[in-house]
Amino acid sequence: MLLNEAYKELEEVVGPENVSREPAVLDGYAYQPLWNLGPDMWVHRPVAVVLPSSTEEVQDVVRACNKHGLKFKALSSGWGAIAGPGCEGVVQIDLRRMDRILEIDEKNMYAVVEPCAIGGQIRAEAMKAGLHIHMISAGAVSSPLASATSAWGCSWDGIAMGWSQRNVLGVEWVLPTGDLLNLGSLGSDCGWFCGDGPGPSLRGIMRGRCGGFGGNGVFTKCAIKLYNWPGPPQPELEGLFFDMDMEVPENIKVYWIIFHDRKSFADATYEIAKEGIGYNATKISLGTFLQGLFPHIYHKKSWKKAQALKKLLLGIQFSFLEILATSSQGELEFQEMVLRKAVSDHGGIMLDAEYVHLAAPIFWGLVSGGFPPVAFRASGMFNIGWGQDEVHDAMVSAEAEGEKIKKEWIAKEYCLDDLGDSSFHFFCEEGMISHYEECWWYDHREEKHIEALWSMEVDFTSMHIDRCMESGLDCDPCVRKMFSPLQGNYNVWQKKIREAFDPAGAGDPTFYTAEEDLDLSGIDPEKVEKLSKLIAEKSWTESGPPK
Repeated sequence: MLLNEAYKELEEVVGPENVSREPAVLDGYAYQPLWNLGPDMWVHRPVAVVLPSSTEEVQDVVRACNKHGLKFKALSSGWGAIAGPGCEGVVQIDLRRMDRILEIDEKNMYAVVEPCAIGGQIRAEAMKAGLHIHMISAGAVSSPLASATSAWGCSWDGIAMGWSQRNVLGVEWVLPTGDLLNLGSLGSDCGWFCGDGPGPSLRGIMRGRCGGFGGNGVFTKCAIKLYNWPGPPQPELEGLFFDMDMEVPENIKVYWIIFHDRKSFADATYEIAKEGIGYNATKISLGTFLQGLFPHIYHKKSWKKAQALKKLLLGIQFSFLEILATSSQGELEFQEMVLRKAVSDHGGIMLDAEYVHLAAPIFWGLVSGGFPPVAFRASGMFNIGWGQDEVHDAMVSAEAEGEKIKKEWIAKEYCLDDLGDSSFHFFCEEGMISHYEECWWYDHREEKHIEALWSMEVDFTSMHIDRCMESGLDCDPCVRKMFSPLQGNYNVWQKKIREAFDPAGAGDPTFYTAEEDLDLSGIDPEKVEKLSKLIAEKSWTESGPPK
């Protein structure tokens, strides 16, 4: 229970109307089923919720937490359990009142934003200036600041705009002590234009691979790179998703490209990315494709018997969407020529989506970040068999292994039958890096689905360790304990950083540095033995990496 003295201090900081400890209000923050550490629908209930409106108020809230022995956890757009308290005694700092776009610098192509300025909001303003912002695949409702400073950062626009960790510039950071630290050029009073100086460059400590998920302070402002937008400043459209109607500009083309096997797909997409063309590019996920067109198909008994339809769909399994968007007709013709040659050289076929009336919904659904809600339509819940950013051919190979694992579980009816192909594959950013994650849909009301969650995680974990892959998207304390010894004991160093930046331990460490043993009870002993053996073989020791 929050002490009256501490609560009164929080009231003084933000005003009585912007702080609450009412159980009903707190439960609204504790309901976070997505990416929970188990099949539960709830995370820990916060002891209070505070809504600051400025950096100074955030600092005072954090200082109050330090003073009274409380922990804090910041929340912006709030996607999943990672945004809620991971332990008891946490004050939830809800940043929704800090939702401003502070500046759009057209000449230097960046936007300065607060935590709850969402992607769709920034995109709409940037487009008026002929600019666009990278948005993660969570879509237009997500916070670009959160993606750039604190969490994951990939999407289908990565081929033109990179990932979020590459787009963050100057940053205003409230440390876990309540002190303020400005990073990059902002740290030398030189403006927001650069994330690496002149001034302190702590990008690695600030976010590393996946960010601290609110465990290392609160980011109250940051500058994010903007990119060229060759489309209309204010697109006019009607309808939603596949009912959408709009005129696709002449300088924008949408192609659906299909190959007969995985190798042709891999070689062609690598070649296309190497040529540096394209504005959006993503593999078509059959599972998501089906949900978009037929949201109830997985629940039909006839789906089990629809062998002809399944074969037809698997015939387009190795396909992707490519959006070309250029500033001139000549550039468009050049990119089309390069694209056609790469597709032809590897035996693919190239369909103009305009001819099947899909160009508008695909173009705007991807560019606007409007498609992600489709991911929830099948069952209301999904899980991820990790998520990786690695060289393109390694990700294509991992995708094949992930599909094999998932098909085994589909055959036992432990998850929904998406034909084993619901992988999200975005390619490629600089250095020929791709992103891959294998998704599966489950129903939390089905006991079999819940029973299989950890077992499926173990299968994917074993695959990743065997292939010397990283822990990927997962920030689970159990996964961290397994993977840290396999990756140079990174969590040892993260803990040292946390001790230096957060001596009172005020930041919620659950998704940042906490470690737990994975509960392997009820899992096939042979799988447990295989996993243990792999970890032992590939773990680092005091003398260095495994031989």
